[in-house]
Amino acid sequence: WEFQVGPTVGIAAADQVWVARYILERITELAGVVLSLDPKPIPGDWNGAGAHTNYSTKSMRED
Repeated sequence: WEFQVGPTVGIAAADQVWVARYILERITELAGVVLSLDPKPIPGDWNGAGAHTNYSTKSMRED
């Protein structure tokens, strides 16, 4: 699964990550699902997977 926060500006981005993480923890707790924040929780060669971050600016998103 993947979740996203934003768009946001400055320090609010960190606040949104913390709130999103809390919500994710609560949802998985209620659903009885184990949550791992490890970027690669399964052993093996998972090239291209794990803890990636996408970044864009307003000008990058304009047509």
